[in-house]
Amino acid sequence: MRYYASKCHDRLNGKPFDIEKDYPFLCLNPKYKATLSAPCEYILDSGAFQDVTGDRLTYAQALDRQLTFEKGLGQEAHAIVSYDRLVDEQKSETGSQFKARVDTDTGDEYVEDTIKAAEYLVGQRKRLGERHLILSCQGTTVPQYLGCLDNILDLSTLTGGGSKDIIGIGGFCILSRSKVYEEQFDEIMKIAIPRIAERGLKRIHIFGMGVFRVLIRTQMMAKRYGIELSYDTSSAEVNATMGRLFSPVDGQLKQVWDKEEKYAEYHPCDIARMNIRLIDGFWREVNQLRR
Repeated sequence: MRYYASKCHDRLNGKPFDIEKDYPFLCLNPKYKATLSAPCEYILDSGAFQDVTGDRLTYAQALDRQLTFEKGLGQEAHAIVSYDRLVDEQKSETGSQFKARVDTDTGDEYVEDTIKAAEYLVGQRKRLGERHLILSCQGTTVPQYLGCLDNILDLSTLTGGGSKDIIGIGGFCILSRSKVYEEQFDEIMKIAIPRIAERGLKRIHIFGMGVFRVLIRTQMMAKRYGIELSYDTSSAEVNATMGRLFSPVDGQLKQVWDKEEKYAEYHPCDIARMNIRLIDGFWREVNQLRR
């Protein structure tokens, strides 16, 4: 398992958050103004999550936004993410964003959009050179999700992606909210991992989900099929602002400091750095386990 820590800002509660000097694997987003002060391996997200409450871009505009952001960083992305349509994020009547699954019919529409986004990105291989493509999948039910996956696999293998492309698992940012979502995720992965391996792809990336018991189960399954697994989450940064520290004992971010102790007893920037180091160490140990 490889953990890509999300970096959303250059400063965290007033202190420089230049985590790239200490940790080489990051996930960046063109909707945020984070920069890089040291070389690192980073995934360049599409901004689709942040566009839920605004106007969606065309696929070409989304890629141009990513490449413009990348140019400003001065470092080429390790991988670029397709501009999928998220099934677990919605816009309220007041314009705010909230987590909830869309209905199945809307899911059909979002899956179609997600497949077209991947189709556009694979059509840009020559332009994108050595960058890996992360082709995201979405779906509201197991059959709908696997149907999306099959289309994504066809796009990758039939257009020369082979082992260079990475299958992105989206749509499970809400997994921790219900045992039903966790069971659905497990069911999908039990079918998806051997299917991906059979088609010759070697990597899977999970978006925005940091439930460690689920990630460990998925990691062990992926190892049996020779698949490399990675994930990204902003939880180390976000939870640090609330005084939560990663516990390697149970793989959770747990409350350690109260709100009143912020700045007096701890600074969120320091805790975010500690969380990232602890999570990285946790996965180093898990990766040593034999199946």
